[in-house]
Amino acid sequence: MITQKILRRWVGLAAGVGVWVFGAALAPRVIQAETTQAQASAETALPEVWQPASEDDQALIWHFVLQSPMGVAALNQLAIEGFISPVCEKTLYTHTEYESFQTLLQVQCPTPGGVSTARAYDEMRITFNRFEDTINDFSVERIYTD
Repeated sequence: MITQKILRRWVGLAAGVGVWVFGAALAPRVIQAETTQAQASAETALPEVWQPASEDDQALIWHFVLQSPMGVAALNQLAIEGFISPVCEKTLYTHTEYESFQTLLQVQCPTPGGVSTARAYDEMRITFNRFEDTINDFSVERIYTD
């Protein structure tokens, strides 16, 4: 006979991988191992180090982006992937510690896009790193949900 301790351990392991489990009434039920919408939102949420940029900071950030070759290159990347559109929402954030020397441009579009044939994504984040009046580099993060 299988003891209840062994049965509970097996059911716990089975639940973790999403297999068929038989309940108390021996009726099969599926235990799903997929992430919930709340978990997906938490995974894609902005880290707490980002705060919305003030109107003055936004004007300053756009000036730096448009006057720096690396800023224009980041905008080109957005354009290549279809994220430069009037229907896409663009939000600027500043870093709590580095202020406008490190900024984040979040672009969210109503329809998923991108250049990948395997996956579409509906949000892109570009982090700009600035020294004095020039953007030195940027990084691109593509956000999608499964």
